[in-house]
Amino acid sequence: MTNWYEHALPDVDFIKDRLQTIIPDNVENANHARNITAARTVFVMLYAYAIDGEDGRIRPSMVTIMTDRQSLEQTRSSREKWRALVLGPKKPNDTERWYSENTREPIRDDTIASLRGIGAVDEVSGVPTTSSKPRYFLARDFANLLDPSLNGEELEELITIWRAAHLAKGALILQGLREQELRSEIFVEFGHVKHPMSPGKSSVLTKAAVETFAQNFMEKPEVLLISESAEKVHWQFGKLLERLKLAINPKKTLPDLIIAETGSSGFRLVFIEIVHSDGPISNTRKRDLLALAEASDLKEEECTFVTVFSSRSDAAYRKVQSSIAWGSFVWFADEPERIVHLIDTESTGKKTLNDLLNK
Repeated sequence: MTNWYEHALPDVDFIKDRLQTIIPDNVENANHARNITAARTVFVMLYAYAIDGEDGRIRPSMVTIMTDRQSLEQTRSSREKWRALVLGPKKPNDTERWYSENTREPIRDDTIASLRGIGAVDEVSGVPTTSSKPRYFLARDFANLLDPSLNGEELEELITIWRAAHLAKGALILQGLREQELRSEIFVEFGHVKHPMSPGKSSVLTKAAVETFAQNFMEKPEVLLISESAEKVHWQFGKLLERLKLAINPKKTLPDLIIAETGSSGFRLVFIEIVHSDGPISNTRKRDLLALAEASDLKEEECTFVTVFSSRSDAAYRKVQSSIAWGSFVWFADEPERIVHLIDTESTGKKTLNDLLNK
């Protein structure tokens, strides 16, 4: 059986596009694994038969030496001859080479390291770091995804399998959130309710907050309010709000979500802001929400404040993180079992690190 890469290879532009299809842009150091240098590095691995199951291996300098002219010589004999030449003592001195010689270290430390980090590239074990021996090669399951004959549902299925095997959980969650954003309608499900929301990132994060955050960090959550710009207080929450005598005024600024903790550990009102561009639980926002709670005869200690972001790498988080209120919580949808508490010892009294860790 002839392997797809045996006689004709895809060009660098195709490989770059395929890398960007396979690798989500939210994985760690994604740019180094999806850019033109990554595409050229992968091309050279294919060209030199540096693939799991083949005998070729490369070192970073081989990427710098490749030229456009050489890349078109794709018979096995041409490729093996070039590989032997560039691994030998006398290197070709071609002014048309892809990169200058001193670029080999960034290719090793940025490009290849990033591809290794996601399981796309492997290396020969036992080769000392200082050795000039070629050591890097493409993982077979990743190389298979570069086959130009793969497309449509078959390609999507293989990419999904590869991602599940190699990418971190957070990257998969974020990719799932982005795919949800493209849907024409989003439903937030809790209890026997299937609450419709308009499409978009805010709705997707609201869904994550209700269906994941509340289940992970609350004993018996009860959704009291989902506020949208189009409809500040949805009709189906009216009776719940009335039962708890919450003084909700649709004309005033409301949080995106209010969820009540109704479990055996005690009642608690959780105010949640969904941030995809602006609007975290700031100190001002916290005071306004406390005023709402006090109007309903609730004490400050019965209230909790949470700001929701898609991830710590989200530009929205970097933009507003300095304004998030002390004493509140921050939850990231791509790290669902973790939560950040901005502890304010000025209000709680002095706490040592041991106090906080024991808590």
